[in-house]
Amino acid sequence: MYEGQGAQPGLRARFSSNDDGDAISRTDLVGFGLVEDRPDPSLDEIVRLAAGIAKCEKAFITFAHNDQLHVLASVGSDVSQTPAALSVCGVTYREDAPLIVGDLSRDIRFQNYPYVAAENGHRFYAGFPLRLACGTSIGSLCVIDRKVRQELLDEIQQATMQSLTMLAVRILEGRQRDARLSDYLGIASDWIWEQDEHFRFTYLSRSASDNGIRIEDFLGKARWDAASANGESAKFWAEHRRALEAHEPFRDLRFRWFHGGRERVYSISGRPVSSQDGTFLGYRGSARDVSEEELARREVEYMAHHDPLTGLANRTAFEQRVGDAFQRWEEDGSTATLFLLDIDHFKQVNDTYGHSAGDTLLIAVSNRLKACVGADATVARLGGDEFAILEPSLERDGAVAEYAASLARAISQPTDIGDFVIECGSSIGVAALPEHGGDFSQLMGNADLALYEAKAVGRGRFIVFETAMRRDADCRNTLARELCEAFDNDQFDLVFQPIVRMEDECIVGAEALLRWDHPERGRLAPGAFISALDSSRYAADVGYKVLEDACRAALPWTREAPHGFRLSVNLFAGQLRDPRLVNRVRAILERTGFDGRNLDLEITENILITPTADLADTLRSLKQMGADIVLDDFGTGFGSLNHLLQFCIDRIKVDRQFVNGLNVDVDYNTVTHAVVKLAVDLGLKVTAEGIETEEQKRFLSLIGCTDVQGYHFSRPVRGEQILEHIQSARRQSESGQAVNGRRKGAA
Repeated sequence: MYEGQGAQPGLRARFSSNDDGDAISRTDLVGFGLVEDRPDPSLDEIVRLAAGIAKCEKAFITFAHNDQLHVLASVGSDVSQTPAALSVCGVTYREDAPLIVGDLSRDIRFQNYPYVAAENGHRFYAGFPLRLACGTSIGSLCVIDRKVRQELLDEIQQATMQSLTMLAVRILEGRQRDARLSDYLGIASDWIWEQDEHFRFTYLSRSASDNGIRIEDFLGKARWDAASANGESAKFWAEHRRALEAHEPFRDLRFRWFHGGRERVYSISGRPVSSQDGTFLGYRGSARDVSEEELARREVEYMAHHDPLTGLANRTAFEQRVGDAFQRWEEDGSTATLFLLDIDHFKQVNDTYGHSAGDTLLIAVSNRLKACVGADATVARLGGDEFAILEPSLERDGAVAEYAASLARAISQPTDIGDFVIECGSSIGVAALPEHGGDFSQLMGNADLALYEAKAVGRGRFIVFETAMRRDADCRNTLARELCEAFDNDQFDLVFQPIVRMEDECIVGAEALLRWDHPERGRLAPGAFISALDSSRYAADVGYKVLEDACRAALPWTREAPHGFRLSVNLFAGQLRDPRLVNRVRAILERTGFDGRNLDLEITENILITPTADLADTLRSLKQMGADIVLDDFGTGFGSLNHLLQFCIDRIKVDRQFVNGLNVDVDYNTVTHAVVKLAVDLGLKVTAEGIETEEQKRFLSLIGCTDVQGYHFSRPVRGEQILEHIQSARRQSESGQAVNGRRKGAA
């Protein structure tokens, strides 16, 4: 180790790039908590042992950073930094094998180094490269003495030094992993817990305290004996205990806890831990507070079944009630009557008095309807000014007419709207169950036809459905039928949005995007139909056609692109449920000749929330074909950080929702930065989509995002234009190489 010119004491050690430019090369040891200002006892003990084993005056553990070597631990010297070019260790860490020299002064490589040439300088040297598990060499363990040695290290000394070297690497890698996990746990909402063989808590990570948990109140107690057990029954915890006693793993077990006057909901997952001889040691797992998620779920569930303005049942709930009525009819012959009504000239109320007045009228009408129906009736607001009532066991003929008249009278009552009084009528269509339909769609469709007839003959009246009203138009499942026709008639088309490399804005890929050339509505973007398509039985077939057409189109691009080219294609949920997916993708790659190593397959975060049992295996099989798995719209669902570890994700796409908020709301900057850093630290690649401004691009570049797409660079274009861009870039690249070649020749 050089102790003369350039040596700088008192610096905190860090390392970054080595000559090979490995991915680890820009890792900051200090940032990972691997090196502190205080000495490291473990590393100090290693150099002490090394000096003793080799019988040398000095021993060092060094790490390389650019052109400097930084000392992490030493014996016989207080040097903390030295130039790599003037140190034998600067050679050692680049070697594949130990470097041992009996007399440095006689070695032409080192004899002119100042610390060798100096009087009473270093003579004997033995250095062993520190190589991480990934193969990257980051420094060395060395011993140095001022005495020349004819006999170097014997076999036992060399083997022991090798063992100490590997131990040093394991210590550094272990501390790096611990520090990284600690950082993640510090920013994540999840926390880690451990239990002993009696299911008593022995450890909770510090994130637990951030979620309102007093860690000391849990240590030494089983979960059912802790304060968090008060929200569930004894039976619930008994069942959980039986599962633990059977040493069964569990996932996403949710329980309520009433704490501080609030209901909290936690999700826990765990697995049994055993020693190498099979002895059960306890449990280890993770937990997270899902209270907000649970509240949102309940709110979503309520909203999914209730109209937000009136509190009445909505269309979904009403359909369920009608389905229940059909089931009762099948079981015991019970009948029911459906009344479909809307407010006459309601649009005029909105236009004249404003939407607030219209809302007031809707609320008043809903209250009146509830007041005049039977106890077992269901009143629903289907949307706008359209209401529906399902009344069971109503007598036919006169009873229906009287009932409809009472509804009309209730709606027609004057309604006070501030300084105004509104009077309105209603039109009502009636259909009887089961006479006028065998399911919800038929019954509602026929009631709607009766309502249409009531409006056509003058409004302010009710009409009962008759078979003659079934005209030539039946609009059920119109969109699904049109999608089927679109697939059969080849009405789908592809465009491609370029993906560019941040540093030079070169095109390095493109995302295939679907368009529908609708015969009546014109060219439609995915927003107009993709949701319906994704839930239809045609989704998988459309998805495979998109993949094949995209691979066929992009094949020449991968050959022409001077900077490499990756094709990105979205997978439908229906494809991921299709057991043929892997074989179909393999067949498409074989037919088109497209290299799977140039393919990105995008899945949405919501698919991971309720995955199929074999989803993880399916994704691994796709990766075996060379494809990368991309998690699209990352951060917009209820996904957990665990998904990044549970599934073989290669890249995440930062959703445009985050990008749009950049430089507008500092919280978006912070969250986006955290998402990108998390992905990079986990070894994932990152693409940001929806870039529209130079400011957004600049911020994403600063935080480490390497690939981007959006209108700032290009709108979706046809394949021919992608090829033109690539060929233009290739000509520019070849032109630049030719110019450089002429310059070298002239020199």
